[in-house]
Amino acid sequence: MSHEFVTFLIYVIGGGAALVAVTAFVIVPVARIYPTWWERTAGVVLALVILVGFAGLGAYLGLGFVDRFLSD
Repeated sequence: MSHEFVTFLIYVIGGGAALVAVTAFVIVPVARIYPTWWERTAGVVLALVILVGFAGLGAYLGLGFVDRFLSD
């Protein structure tokens, strides 16, 4: 196995684990709270919007840290 393949494999496994964790700990509980289909849909969409917002903020702060402190 090459180093690139191992890196890619780690990314795929980590992404899959993150997807399973978000589904199990965020999407399923939100979908179970509400009784009607449109409330469930709205809750899941709102949860995903908030999740994407936090992920974007984390990426922005992480890249800012790398740019400021770790680049030459």
